[in-house]
Amino acid sequence: MKVKSLLILSIILVFVSVNAFAQKSGEIVFSKSPINPSNPAGLTTQFQSGDRIYSVAFLEKSILKIIGKESAKNVSVEVFIYELKAPLYDYQQPSEMQLETSTLWVSGDALQKNYLPLDIVPGTNELTAYGSKELVYKKFGPKFYGPIKFAERMSQLESGEHTIIVKLKCNYNVVAEGKFVITGDDYTVYKKASNELNEFAVNSKTKAAVMPKSARSDNKLEAEMITAFKASQIYNDRVKGDVLRVVIIDSDWMIRRNQLTGIILHRYIRAAIAVKNSDGTCTVWQNVTFQQDYVSDEFQKTRFDGIGDQYKIPCENVNK
Repeated sequence: MKVKSLLILSIILVFVSVNAFAQKSGEIVFSKSPINPSNPAGLTTQFQSGDRIYSVAFLEKSILKIIGKESAKNVSVEVFIYELKAPLYDYQQPSEMQLETSTLWVSGDALQKNYLPLDIVPGTNELTAYGSKELVYKKFGPKFYGPIKFAERMSQLESGEHTIIVKLKCNYNVVAEGKFVITGDDYTVYKKASNELNEFAVNSKTKAAVMPKSARSDNKLEAEMITAFKASQIYNDRVKGDVLRVVIIDSDWMIRRNQLTGIILHRYIRAAIAVKNSDGTCTVWQNVTFQQDYVSDEFQKTRFDGIGDQYKIPCENVNK
């Protein structure tokens, strides 16, 4: 009889536990410390300015099942931050004013799970953003999207109480939502947090940086590229430094023709070039384009044509 009672109690506890977890589907929960999705603890909806803010979005099903593409390797979701604004008149409803939005690229095992960690304003010692290959915010200009932008926008809040709404969208549909209240006299503390997070993200990306894979091995062409590159005005004005390595990223030349006559104008090919700077750091310049003009039925000398963005790389990673 005792065994039977224990069995019934166990079933009830499992049932309650499953139901409690199911009720979180579509909900975003918050905490002042990182959240364990399998055992959320320390949850709160009340924050003071300067608090670190972590969250987890619980989904009805995995992201792959939500988008209906089981073969997808990299999926973008959007994280929206709104402020709930009081109405001007009694007959009106509160409105949502968008503060910030960022695209989060999800890959790997994170695509298979029915939850997604969302750092809002994390600390650099405990965060999922900027340190995970499965959860990636891209960089635009000097700053990354995600918590860096969220913290920067939070720093602009006026003193007082604010109700903040966080929404996770997938395929333009809201798949999870939650809100919290934050109170304080000075929100500028989040500006410092934003800068600290950005420095951390830049350093993390630099440590993991490598050269692009080579698509073509051609020592003669690589030597021509270095000569043309170092003779360019862009190299002497912007790049400078010592050229360490050239990686050709196109497998073959691409032909450009006159749109009206079809006559060959020139051919071009792209490379990535690693340079050691005067301060001892190393930089990879991307999409460095070279071309050969077509004159008298033959291609002419290789010349520099243009350059793309750059990224930092540990010098020891240049030849990996």
